[in-house]
Amino acid sequence: MQVTKEQIEQAKSVDLVDYLINKGYEVGKTGNGYKIKVKDKFSGDLSSLSIFENRRGWKRWSNGTHGGDAISFLQNVMDLNFQEAVLELSGGQTMYTSAKAVHNSNNNSVLEKHLILPESANVHSRVCIYLNRERMIDDNIIRQMISDKKIYQDIRNNAVFVGLNERQEPKFACIRGTNINIPYKGDCDGSDKRYAFSIEGMNKSKLYVFEAPIDLLSHATMANHITNNPDAWKMHTRISLAGTSDVALEHFLKSHPDIKEIHFILDNDEAGQTAAKKHCDKYSKLGYKTVNHILKANDMNEELIDYITKPLLVHKKLYIL
Repeated sequence: MQVTKEQIEQAKSVDLVDYLINKGYEVGKTGNGYKIKVKDKFSGDLSSLSIFENRRGWKRWSNGTHGGDAISFLQNVMDLNFQEAVLELSGGQTMYTSAKAVHNSNNNSVLEKHLILPESANVHSRVCIYLNRERMIDDNIIRQMISDKKIYQDIRNNAVFVGLNERQEPKFACIRGTNINIPYKGDCDGSDKRYAFSIEGMNKSKLYVFEAPIDLLSHATMANHITNNPDAWKMHTRISLAGTSDVALEHFLKSHPDIKEIHFILDNDEAGQTAAKKHCDKYSKLGYKTVNHILKANDMNEELIDYITKPLLVHKKLYIL
């Protein structure tokens, strides 16, 4: 993705407070700065975030990350890369917006944050073609996810991946563009990362962890190919983190006490491997058996495509199926 100098300057000048309010967050004045109001706090939320008086600089006190503009905020907090952040802030590509603003007696903008799912197209042809032909995900897995209402096609022909809570209610959703010439990805406004995209398998003691839903589905597809069994993917439980934070993993483990082993298959880049090593150390100290599987390719989907098109490049022993 290419961005211009004008887009970069425009993105740098974005008022971070206004941006967050437009995205559905409740932001209030605190002293000389601003804070996001979180009603139901959880590990990894944005309650520790402070936005400075100039409405651009910020600091997240829970982990020490900080920056001077909205670009750095989207990079460090929302897991966007530089180009994606600039395009989002400059209007080159726009994420879905959520609730409308109302005003209280103090004339402060107040928004109730809740998940807004993109409108469904009521057809799935573009998503099926994209996931099956471009990403080489098993067609039967795709159709099962559609049947389970975990994947659908929106009116812009994007693929929407939905995370459900314990009552099978949508609480998280992320979007992936199906036009390979115009890459696009982002979380829907109001998404709760505790409920990131996941699938539960018959094996309740072992969990596979990925950064993105497509990587998760690629691993499921790989299981079918390696075993030559179209139902092999149903054996294991898998979760995507919607990035590298372990917020979703922490929450998932609380409601799945039978899990004893955690297998991390994060991206083979600096961010992915730094997070994988950190998570392995954290959860091994908590009593779990942890394994960090380092890919030959950049991510699990690339690994799957290489396995199908260049099988000699991929070592089967990487995958404990």
